[in-house]
Amino acid sequence: MLASLGDGAIDAEARTGGRVLATGDSMIQYVDAALEQRLERRRRVRVASDAHVSTGLSKPSLLNWPRYAKRQVRRYKPRVTVMFIGANDGFPMAGRSGRSVPCCGRAWQGEYARRATRMMRTYNRGGDGRVYWLLLPQARGGSFRKVFPAVNAGLRRAARPFGSRLRLIHLDRVFTPRGRFRSVMRYRGRLATVRQPDGVHLTQAGAAIAADKVVAAMDRDHALGRRRKVGAVLKRAFPLPRRSSPARSRAPSGLASR
Repeated sequence: MLASLGDGAIDAEARTGGRVLATGDSMIQYVDAALEQRLERRRRVRVASDAHVSTGLSKPSLLNWPRYAKRQVRRYKPRVTVMFIGANDGFPMAGRSGRSVPCCGRAWQGEYARRATRMMRTYNRGGDGRVYWLLLPQARGGSFRKVFPAVNAGLRRAARPFGSRLRLIHLDRVFTPRGRFRSVMRYRGRLATVRQPDGVHLTQAGAAIAADKVVAAMDRDHALGRRRKVGAVLKRAFPLPRRSSPARSRAPSGLASR
């Protein structure tokens, strides 16, 4: 094993730690478990799952997500938050003026963005937290085909002010390029069934792919600690003995040095 590490090309964790909060509606289920499998193998990384089925930003009567996000941050104090939500959205929303706005035009997208922005700011924790928000892959049919792009448009608008502290994970491009639904796709050389029969949710295989994309983005951002090459880690774990400096020659006792 050690022989394969000699070129120093393989990365190893140098420092990791903190809590990852995986939250959202039913879309986060399976993804949270896949994240846990990938991240809890790393030293001191803990994944907390907090899914609320049938909720959405456009239906606050069931769960007011901007308000609930504050409770989550107080409880979990997440270093990283992974959010996947939107499958239950599409309801009319009342904006600041109090006027009800139907889905899914620019006004609705703007109100969705406003609510999402409040949550993003909360999860950002004043710069102490990072946010990875998963965009919805297009659904197979029904009203979802109209709602999902509107949700994604609102999220893109909401994310603009946050810069590198917030990443959108473009699952729409991964699973449904150019809006084309597919239940089976090739990933890493193998065919995988990635969508459930309802044409909305990800399968376990699809969730594993989504988790790969999230973890890859975290690694690029060093969200859970910087990574350093194996050679540097081994050098620190097994330091070489310090080379002593040669002793100065001393004249034998009783002889004067010339």
